[in-house]
Amino acid sequence: MKRVVGAATAAFVLLGAGAASAEIVKVGVIVSFTGAFAMWGPQFQQAIESYQATYGKTVKGPDGKEHEIQFLYRDATSAGPDKAKQLAEELILRDKVKFLAGFELSPHAMAVGETAGQAKVPVVIMNAATASITRGSPYYVRVSFTIPQITVPAAQWALKNGFKKAYTVVSDYAPGYDAESYFQKEFKANGGEIVGSSRTPIRETNFGVYMEQVLQAKPDALFMFQPAGAPSIAFIKAFAERGLKAAKVQLIGGGETQETFLPNFNDDVIGTVTTAQYTPTNTAPENVKLKDQLRKLFGDKAQVDGASVHAWDGAMVIYRSVAALGPDAEGLKYVDFIKGKTFDSPRGKIMIDPVERDIIQDVDVRRVEKVDGHLANVVIGKIPMVKDPWKLDNPVKSN
Repeated sequence: MKRVVGAATAAFVLLGAGAASAEIVKVGVIVSFTGAFAMWGPQFQQAIESYQATYGKTVKGPDGKEHEIQFLYRDATSAGPDKAKQLAEELILRDKVKFLAGFELSPHAMAVGETAGQAKVPVVIMNAATASITRGSPYYVRVSFTIPQITVPAAQWALKNGFKKAYTVVSDYAPGYDAESYFQKEFKANGGEIVGSSRTPIRETNFGVYMEQVLQAKPDALFMFQPAGAPSIAFIKAFAERGLKAAKVQLIGGGETQETFLPNFNDDVIGTVTTAQYTPTNTAPENVKLKDQLRKLFGDKAQVDGASVHAWDGAMVIYRSVAALGPDAEGLKYVDFIKGKTFDSPRGKIMIDPVERDIIQDVDVRRVEKVDGHLANVVIGKIPMVKDPWKLDNPVKSN
């Protein structure tokens, strides 16, 4: 049964007719600036500010007028989905935003689907990677990645490089289930053996017991999925401290070694293999613009990673939508405009699936190495234009 907290339903219906003013398009960005996942807020905000510094704060619409794009940031505090839903309602009702964006965690993104649908507000997902999210509302568009999209290539790499026995340790929430399911499925389907698996609390930072379990199982490789932040940093440190690296177990993951986190590690992280939708060393023109602008605004220590790219691309699709349709289009019109389009991203060419509203993109296979005295992800393989495997396995049923 569909409902909206409080007596907001009537207000949402009225807002659907177009609450933003003729000259300002407000975008509510919900992301954590405090708590265990506090790194996401600054990464998103700095990238969006870099995009606006590069392309301006206004967009010329089809009416020939310049319309300001204004981003309003709200702290999800690394809390539960109720906090994200509360912030979405406030942004829609009080601030009259035309778009919602952000969402580093899948539960946060999932929590706002009904609210956005009532208000007819598009939701541009800048990270949350559970595969099924975009099926939850026709107002969702994702510009980041899905967990199966980068996990299947990880299993394929492991098998091609002689690792026949694997153990999986994933965080106990929806993206972790996706990672566990798709790594194990691909690994076993091509002759590998899963010798054990564990699920850890989403905010876990003490992994000693789990590492002991892995050691006892004697795998060739350990596949991990941990939320980027304090849990992922602690996991990789525990891997070395508990003797798995010395035992020559290959560590395989995804976003756990993204560039923002590499300064947290010593050389024990070298050799870790990950699969990801973006590596900063690529020479795409938009990547050069992003890196140059980010360092110009925030200094030489400003770090570009996947979070930066997702936010840059999120801003880009919003700008393109307003340029094409103006500031007062109905929400689904913006979504329909984005579907099926190919865009130039800092990661290279990307496409938004015309049916699923999800991203299609290249996936890099990277290994952590020492480059010019610094830890870096070095690309050792690339799989072109990967669609989300979960959606291929679960096609939309035709009426």
